Amino acid sequence: MNVYDEMNNLCKAIKESHEFKLVQESKGKLKADKTAEDMVQDFLKKKQALEIQQYQGKEPSKDDIAKVEKIYDVIKLNPVAADYVQNYVRFQMMIADISKSLGDTIKEAVE
Repeated sequence: MNVYDEMNNLCKAIKESHEFKLVQESKGKLKADKTAEDMVQDFLKKKQALEIQQYQGKEPSKDDIAKVEKIYDVIKLNPVAADYVQNYVRFQMMIADISKSLGDTIKEAVE
């Protein structure tokens, strides 16, 4: 078995997955709505900053958390933005599951 061939198969499977197709479709709609796109980018940027703080062991401020929640509440009112965020999160969950499995295998090899 060639690991690189299997990686290529995994990449192909990801691109053929339901989650990938949904995020690509909703991304196209998002790009057509500049207001929704700007909202989503702002939300994802601020959400990522909170996640980085948590990963570093820091507690995000209540003000920062409230800002992200407020942006998300606005996003939920825009069907294009809400659809993209929902599909993006599902896709990210799939990728996280794959990454965990890969990480577990690597951990087995080095311990």
